[in-house]
Amino acid sequence: MKKSLRTSSFAAAVFGWALLSALTVFILWGMRDRARLIRDNDNERIFNMLFAGLRNYDDFGSAVESNSVLAGRIAGVAVYGADLSPAYRWGKVPELFDERLLDDADKSRFGRFTIPDKQGRSVKFVLHTDRMGPAGQPRSPEGENRRPGRPDQDRANPDRMDQGRMDQGRVDQGRQGFLFFNTLSRGKYFYIDISHPAYWRTQALTTALLPLCALILLFLVFYIRHLYLRNLEYRERIEAQQNLVVLGTAASTLAHEIKNPLLSIRLQTGILEKSLFPEKTSANEKKAVNQNGAEEIAIINQEVDRLSALVYRVNDYLREAAGHPVPVNCYELLAGTSRRLCDKNIIQDDSEHNSTIFADTERIRSVLENILRNALESGGRPEETGASIKKADGLVIISIYDRGSGIPEENMKRIFDPFFTSKSTGTGIGLSISKRFVEAAGGTIAAANREGGGIMVTVTFPEYNK
Repeated sequence: MKKSLRTSSFAAAVFGWALLSALTVFILWGMRDRARLIRDNDNERIFNMLFAGLRNYDDFGSAVESNSVLAGRIAGVAVYGADLSPAYRWGKVPELFDERLLDDADKSRFGRFTIPDKQGRSVKFVLHTDRMGPAGQPRSPEGENRRPGRPDQDRANPDRMDQGRMDQGRVDQGRQGFLFFNTLSRGKYFYIDISHPAYWRTQALTTALLPLCALILLFLVFYIRHLYLRNLEYRERIEAQQNLVVLGTAASTLAHEIKNPLLSIRLQTGILEKSLFPEKTSANEKKAVNQNGAEEIAIINQEVDRLSALVYRVNDYLREAAGHPVPVNCYELLAGTSRRLCDKNIIQDDSEHNSTIFADTERIRSVLENILRNALESGGRPEETGASIKKADGLVIISIYDRGSGIPEENMKRIFDPFFTSKSTGTGIGLSISKRFVEAAGGTIAAANREGGGIMVTVTFPEYNK
């Protein structure tokens, strides 16, 4: 997977999350604003219902208690004078009115203030009355006793005076209410404590949903990114496997077709060598008659052997990687391989002797032999080639190192690719075969340059426990 694709997909995921989060914030804030508008509308409706109830009652408490809607929504009513003490109070109201509450309150026209009380799950609706008329409307500059729509000239009109006498009874019935309005107008603040459970539920819901939605969106966006990258990885693996199948088919066919001509060439060189040199001819005698082609025949045989080894390695690469797994003691296997190739045991003394893995013995032997041959052919001194076996966190870690020329950093990522080699006589398939065998056993293989020169190849397997 290309790094640029991961980076770009991460940036796209962050941008998508930010965009969706902004949309979520917009929706939740819209819900809060709608709840606020409903709250303010309820305040005005309850305010009007309360004052309408004063037509039949001479105080707010009676008007509230007589109406089931008002009784369920209003917790307290009070009128505060200039000294901020209550001139009238009913229900749960403060002993003194704190004017500092108005500093941060929402203010509407006609001196109305809305003070949310989260703890009490209510809203304090405050009316600034020292500039208001008896009915809560702006005070008339000509006095509060003049009735609207009744000019002074009406007093001189007998017919209208008769009509006024007919309404005298209704005026007397509402006299106490108008007197209370006069009392209200002489106060400074009119205070109502109105409960708003639906408004506070919306506030709590949106407050809780905001971080929760952000986390859910973050998880979903990055989960989709994960699925997208996994899908790309699967596509790349499928393409690689398809290419490997095609390559394997071609390589198998070529290996089979090359094997027969190589056998024929080797057979013909053997016949030619016998015809040139009798069976009792010594090596010195063969060198003496080199002009007859003995050296050329030897070169042909060497090249035939090299091609035969390449065909064998290709077939080794194409065969089933897992093989027949059995418990394998890595120390014994590596010790035997190093004695055969180095004429001694190169494993450090402090290595783990009881290091068992579950894998195919021949395939792991092939892996260790290939890595060890590369170390011996790296250009360093054979006595500086070594190995170690450690165990940690349920893993068996095998390290083989040398003091050769190392590998250029630009080639380090390609050393496990099939047919990649920096050696003139190498086939470039040994490490790729080793990687397949190691991964088939559930392990990993890695290589790194050492300080002071050389390279270390580390193979890690899960430890096998009976």
